[in-house]
Amino acid sequence: MFASLQTRLKRASRCLPIALLPFAAHAQFNYALSNAANVAGTYTDLGTTGAAIATANTDDANSAAQPIGFTFNYSGTAFTQFVLNTNGFIKLGATAPSATDLFLPESQTATQIDPFESTNPADINILAPFNFDLTAGSAMGGTEYRLTTSGTAPDRVCTIQWKNVADKTMSKDQQYGSMNFQVKLYETSNTIEFVYGTAVQGTLPDVFRLAVVGIKGTGINSGQSLVVTKASSEAWGAATFLDGFYTANGHNFRGTIRPDAGRTYRFGATVVSANDAAVKAVYTLGTVSSIYSSPVVVQALISNPGTNTQTNLPVTLTVSGATTYTNTQTIATLAPGASTTLTYSVPIAATTGTNTVLVTVPADDANSNNTKTATQTVTSSALSHFPAGTTAYTSGIGSNNTANVLLFVRYRANAGSAIQTIKPTFLNVSGSTYQVLIYGANATTSQPGTLLYTSPTLTQPKNDGAVSVAVPNVPVNGDFFVAVKQLGTTNIGLAFLTDNPLRPATFYFSSDGVAFTDLATASFAPKLAIDVTLATATATRNEALAAAVSVAPNPAHQRFTLSVPAGGLRAATATLANTLGQTVQTRQLSLPAAGGTADFDVSRLAAGIYTLTLQAGNDLVVKRVVVE
Repeated sequence: MFASLQTRLKRASRCLPIALLPFAAHAQFNYALSNAANVAGTYTDLGTTGAAIATANTDDANSAAQPIGFTFNYSGTAFTQFVLNTNGFIKLGATAPSATDLFLPESQTATQIDPFESTNPADINILAPFNFDLTAGSAMGGTEYRLTTSGTAPDRVCTIQWKNVADKTMSKDQQYGSMNFQVKLYETSNTIEFVYGTAVQGTLPDVFRLAVVGIKGTGINSGQSLVVTKASSEAWGAATFLDGFYTANGHNFRGTIRPDAGRTYRFGATVVSANDAAVKAVYTLGTVSSIYSSPVVVQALISNPGTNTQTNLPVTLTVSGATTYTNTQTIATLAPGASTTLTYSVPIAATTGTNTVLVTVPADDANSNNTKTATQTVTSSALSHFPAGTTAYTSGIGSNNTANVLLFVRYRANAGSAIQTIKPTFLNVSGSTYQVLIYGANATTSQPGTLLYTSPTLTQPKNDGAVSVAVPNVPVNGDFFVAVKQLGTTNIGLAFLTDNPLRPATFYFSSDGVAFTDLATASFAPKLAIDVTLATATATRNEALAAAVSVAPNPAHQRFTLSVPAGGLRAATATLANTLGQTVQTRQLSLPAAGGTADFDVSRLAAGIYTLTLQAGNDLVVKRVVVE
């Protein structure tokens, strides 16, 4: 499933501020990837057992609240009821899901999404054995939804059944003329099972389609949902589980590949410990520069999945290999269900080699989540979010129908550094045209700020892989962003690797270069493959142009003039940006060798402070402009 930003980011939050402080987490989602299983079993049709569940029709309809028959504990909440939707899912609780986001559409331009990707507050606590746009099947006896609770307390089982349903023809043909499946809820263990009967192949040509199969708590990122994934050519017995939402294949299906009777996807509940601190993620570069980016920032995301508050929790960072370093920080207090991010500054001692970055918390009631590691490749000049030699990526990303979209990656460099090359990696090469760009970081928002460089138009190579694009030694100091801009409407296929949870304030998307979406808020958590090589800055600053200039708002002062001395900048790109780093005016200058002047019209600008940046080859001039 090749990722399009229009469909994958349509519900992502925009311009969210990121603060590395403790924050409240979602409700505890106590279903871990390690407790999920795909097993063979037995399918027993309910027949007339229990009671039929009434719906207004067999197309996009909800039932009234139905009784489970006992208390079922899901993600720390006790439920006694559920609502069935005809599109192959239930919502725990007495309220219905949202009225629009009921299944994943097959059109790339559709605005509707499925209940898993939905951020509507109504679309939480979802159990989806086969979420698709379903309708009545073709088998004799008609379509029915049924419920029964069997056994005796405390070992009762609630079984919810969809009988004789079929996938509706949309942009692709129907594949299953009839299929049957069940959800089973277990009282004592809080286990969830999806059990499938046999399906009857439809009469139309065989094609692949995509269903959503899995469980969702209060969100779709890692730690709030589990989904089942397989290619359409794979048997249902080969399906695997994914923490978070889909990044490549969904639960793909086709008429010739049908479930075997009794095929069961099982989700086991995790026992919540009282005293449990967890290292949820280690954020650091995969490739670091010992010359141009030392010390390197390492961040540790620490969570409390236990029921007791953590106090005075020591968190130790240990770096071994080419660099040796140890540091311990203490979290004063961390409430149950909360997380916090700690930041470490690691000096890189060696010029080349490999580092192992280890973060640990002390032994507690659940030691399996007490450590996480990351690998760093140490080089003299390269920066990457991946270790050297990485070739396996989740997929490629871009836009399927919109031009001029931008994908950004944040890095940090020491004073005196300059970018020498930018190296994006492409998959599923389509021959798209693109540019690479360099931005400063906006000090206020931590998002991309002033545009420092734009490359000429480039064309993807014929083969997948990394492309080294030379840039004219553009000086950078501190945080900066490199970007790939897709110029056409053909998906650029920029490589990414799913990293859930994704490092915040690091990877961004923009459709206009003004508003930015932090990809850490997206459901598919793409760590983008755009690397850089650094060198020593050789750019010069023309001090004759360095002073600030004031422009008054009367007719005589609606323009300002830059005087360029002989031997100064001649052919240059001039960019005027506001305090948010947003470009408000761009000009290409061509001045004589003997010097000259360039006029800038500021008559339409609001009062405020602006930054004028002139870039010409290795020369960089920055000037402050005050519009009064």
